[in-house]
Amino acid sequence: TGNSRSVAEALAETSEARGLSTRLLSVDQYKPRDLVKEKLLLLVVSTHGEGEPPESAQALYRFLHGKRAPQLRGLRYAVFGLGDSSYQHFCKTARDFDARLEALGASRILERVDADLNFQAKSENWIPTVLNRADELVPSNPNKVVALSHARRSRRHDRNNPFSATLLENHRITSLSAVAEVRHIALAIDPSAISYTPGDALGVLFRNDPALVDNILHSTGLDADLQVTLEKSRLSLADALGTQCELTQLHPSVAARWAEVTSDNALQQLASDGEALREYCAKRQFVDLLADYPARSDADTLVQLLQPLQPRLYSIASSQAEYAEEVHLTVSVLRYRAHGRDHLGGASGFLGERIEEGALLDLYVVENPSFRLPEDGSTPIIMIGAGTGVAPYRAFLQQRAAQGDSGKNWLIFGNRHFHRDFLYQTDWLAQRKAGLLQRATLAFSRDGDAQAYVQDRMLDQGKELYRWLQEGARVYVCGGMAMEAGVRDALALVAQSQGALEPEAAAEYVDNLRAEGRYLRDVY
Repeated sequence: TGNSRSVAEALAETSEARGLSTRLLSVDQYKPRDLVKEKLLLLVVSTHGEGEPPESAQALYRFLHGKRAPQLRGLRYAVFGLGDSSYQHFCKTARDFDARLEALGASRILERVDADLNFQAKSENWIPTVLNRADELVPSNPNKVVALSHARRSRRHDRNNPFSATLLENHRITSLSAVAEVRHIALAIDPSAISYTPGDALGVLFRNDPALVDNILHSTGLDADLQVTLEKSRLSLADALGTQCELTQLHPSVAARWAEVTSDNALQQLASDGEALREYCAKRQFVDLLADYPARSDADTLVQLLQPLQPRLYSIASSQAEYAEEVHLTVSVLRYRAHGRDHLGGASGFLGERIEEGALLDLYVVENPSFRLPEDGSTPIIMIGAGTGVAPYRAFLQQRAAQGDSGKNWLIFGNRHFHRDFLYQTDWLAQRKAGLLQRATLAFSRDGDAQAYVQDRMLDQGKELYRWLQEGARVYVCGGMAMEAGVRDALALVAQSQGALEPEAAAEYVDNLRAEGRYLRDVY
């Protein structure tokens, strides 16, 4: 959600104001070997998936953990980690960087901070604390300040400063008989104020479902008009639950705090088992917790134990080269029945059910520099995606068409049914007809007797796939983590069969693609 960047920018701006010589860089813009020249490093980093570094930090992570990592005895450092404690490997990337920098001889100037989803209070405390310590070690010199960019001086749009966009179009692009309801959403934006690049995501701020808020009020026996305090502001309980509190994603810390409120022995026992608690929460919303373990609570206690409402990120499905005044999204509306009640996704339900054309939405762009088209337009690309993971490829092809890029394009797309779930079929057909999309390989897992996924089609097309790789093609993968793991394994098998490589060498081949920036992921 851009949290690491917002903390780093706040750190840089405060540092500059104090007269400290400052460079603010995304980790993927930094040359790892330059670390031996640095005197002070303040690292703000998140953790993805099952304890993995974000894509932008992969190169630095591999460099520091590799056999050729240099000694860093002249470096002083501090690490601020961001994560989600509902995951087993909470802030693992920050812990790994912290430990490795120390092992290489660098000197820690402040103990690492691990921040959860509600990170603001910790970051606001860490920034002045770490800068005070840094100022003692590197005294400020107003004549040697590296000025920050004008864009950051004027404060860019982010989750705390969103821009407003008008809903132009919202229609379903899967059939009515499809299991998944996927919608194409077009929004009007001011191109003089907002810009994005194919590969970026859009952060969507939303309100919780009023029916869900009413259900929680009924379950707790609390009045909607009761006044509560959140972030030093007074507002009604109904407004707090509707606009400030996370209701559709149950965080383990919320269940643990509710165990203290209820004094329920069964829930307290569940809360003492981290793995069991994470499994319980993964399948439930807050309203399910209230149904399973009913209790009475005062209004302030209720809102304080809930996590802050988090924006949801969606891959941008358009290019400003073709839609200068618009941004498009591809949204799968989450609906399911469990635990005796119907459930609806937070942001997807908001976008799918509760806004009408002409309505204003609060949004912000989340840049994704690790998922970009090649600068050389002649480079061939292979785009692999399942379900809504195809969204950024619509933007990619629009951009390549507008730029007149000569590089070949290959789409490998998977979903359930050809006739129900072939997202953006008319777009791909038009691009095939225009000669922009040279190859399109499809995998529909519920058509026919044999299930077929994108990784199966990759193996079927192994000879051609390997030829493209040998020609320097860049591979993109967008979709779920399990799908990406299957794609990675399939690539290794292709390298093994087509390149006559041993299994270990084939795995190394795929690792090298990633290290060379030729295997790029946007997974969730």
